[in-house]
Amino acid sequence: MLVWFMHGASVRQSGYADPLRSRIISEFLDRGLSVPEFYSCFWGDALGSTDQLWGWIQQDLEAFKWDQPQIDIDDVFHYRQRREQLITGFFNDIFNYLNTQQGRIVRRTIAVQFLSFLTDNPFEEDLHIVAHSLGSVILWDLLFSDSFDDSDPAFYIRNAIKGLSGASEGRKVKLRSITTIGSPMLIFRQLLGMNVKRLKQFASRYVSEPLRWVNVIHASDIFAYPLRASLELDDASLYFRDHYLGERNFLKRQMGDVTMALGLMADHSRYWRSSRVAHLAIANLLGDEQALEQTSPILEFGESDEA
Repeated sequence: MLVWFMHGASVRQSGYADPLRSRIISEFLDRGLSVPEFYSCFWGDALGSTDQLWGWIQQDLEAFKWDQPQIDIDDVFHYRQRREQLITGFFNDIFNYLNTQQGRIVRRTIAVQFLSFLTDNPFEEDLHIVAHSLGSVILWDLLFSDSFDDSDPAFYIRNAIKGLSGASEGRKVKLRSITTIGSPMLIFRQLLGMNVKRLKQFASRYVSEPLRWVNVIHASDIFAYPLRASLELDDASLYFRDHYLGERNFLKRQMGDVTMALGLMADHSRYWRSSRVAHLAIANLLGDEQALEQTSPILEFGESDEA
């Protein structure tokens, strides 16, 4: 079993998936199962520094302060800390990836790592992918976008996955499951012109058992949204579930937008450390549909999601 991790925006450390990886290893060992081969795909460096955009903004604000020393910067530029979180933690990488040249560089980086992963594990046939945030958008591009010509690096990956491209020589693996966490794919659907037919055609080629896709949405993550209706999956021949990670948190309800602002990026990045995400990811890896169907979506007040 091959497990391929894909990170999201603003990640600059290759160990981002280690907490989830450790939980999977522990669970597999406890069950007496062979531990999967893992790879934490990393392309963050290809998207440039997350500080550059905010550095330009700081220069402009300092210039304004020099010209208008009697005015408090906070009176003309509200929510600086939250703006910085959005720009350095989300928008910088998104818009860099959407740049045609940068996007191609990212896909080439991923393709090289992917093919190397397959080469290092020549006897493994089953592939499972766990993608977070922007990584889920890039994953869609790699597998299903029809916006690229045949020379795009995405096709190096498609040619290595059985049923995803036409007849080609070389090693092929079977994509068994996809787990998306904190995915903003809904927001990108129109922008990327997502062709749902390509996904359905690919899924229809699974005869013995369906392709599985689990999409996980944390209650406080404003970047994550359900996908079933937008991807028109009700008649598709794949197993798809939106899973909500809810919690009964009375403080968040009472404080409303304040807690949303305070937890803006924290709630979006916590998936890798979540015990509930690990439970869902493991069930998806093993094809345990009963566990997926019976998972409670609600944490009671005071319970920890990282225990």
